[in-house]
Amino acid sequence: MAKPTTPSLETGMLSFARSLQVSEGLFSAVDREGRKTPVAVIEKGVRGQSSEDLAKNPGQSNPQTVEHAVIPPGYEAVELSFSLRVIPRSRVPHACDAPVVRETYVALADAYAEAGGYEVLATLYAWNIANSRFAWRNRFQSDTQHVTVEFDAGRVVFDPLMLSLQDPATPDALEAAMIDGDRGDLDALIASIARGLSEGPFYCEVTWWAGMAEGAEVFPSQEYLRAEKVQKGLSRVLAKLPTFVGDRRIMQASMHSQKIGAALRTIDVWHRNPDFGPVPVNPYAGDQESGQVLRDAKNSFYGLRRDHAGLIEAGRSAATPAEIPDQLHFVMANLVRGGVFGKRSKKEAEAAAGEAA
Repeated sequence: MAKPTTPSLETGMLSFARSLQVSEGLFSAVDREGRKTPVAVIEKGVRGQSSEDLAKNPGQSNPQTVEHAVIPPGYEAVELSFSLRVIPRSRVPHACDAPVVRETYVALADAYAEAGGYEVLATLYAWNIANSRFAWRNRFQSDTQHVTVEFDAGRVVFDPLMLSLQDPATPDALEAAMIDGDRGDLDALIASIARGLSEGPFYCEVTWWAGMAEGAEVFPSQEYLRAEKVQKGLSRVLAKLPTFVGDRRIMQASMHSQKIGAALRTIDVWHRNPDFGPVPVNPYAGDQESGQVLRDAKNSFYGLRRDHAGLIEAGRSAATPAEIPDQLHFVMANLVRGGVFGKRSKKEAEAAAGEAA
């Protein structure tokens, strides 16, 4: 594909590194005195009934061996902890084969930063930290929980159950959900995330705590089954990392960094589909749970970026973050997410289709 000689956001080789670097999440059990121990992943054999739509032998026995994780005896709560590093990777392409395209992306990011756009994204990311979306199914296992965020400029603690998973929280709503810290600490958190996105870097540690009874099940990420696991007879394999309790080596339950990251980037509130709340940012607003794509080609990341002049002008003409159009927020959120965004020529696409056939 020929390299463009006029301003554009499209070229053959183009990628952005992700701006939100998330660690693996680790599950720990907590006792009444605050002492912690890793939540272990162990195997158990179960005998259930098949729930599939079977023509023969409906309701047949379904014995299987699975991995599971529970709160051990003597403990009354669970913690899920991870770290987050925010770096300004959306300000300039990671790889680009056309200098003019690189310069156009820089101009777009500069206009967005000057208009205060990164503060909007930072507030949305702070909302998904505060509401404990990253705990996924575990969030619904407890009626008593809190999220602690520790960073250089302060410490804030939220009650996630005071926040909606559907309606984005304003700074005032986030302040109302705080159970420790003050508005200055909250403002410092949002401003620090925004600086991490636009100037960088920013680092924080996040801990979700929830009261749960001993023996209650914890839900780490699940692994895709590999051949050796299937041969071993495991029908459910959980994410885990090796650690030690004294001299004893155990496998500690964990949450994939990709799953935590997907929760944090569930900020696409601009797709305008009334049947859906926020979905994870991706070029077509695909929703994995329903299998639907919420944006057509024209309103996808690729469709919107064709109007590079309009996007840049929208950023430059915005006097406040509220005046930035939804389309620009969506495009920039995709650059924060990162990925490969190259455009193949029609000839290249046809060649690739021919090879696939």
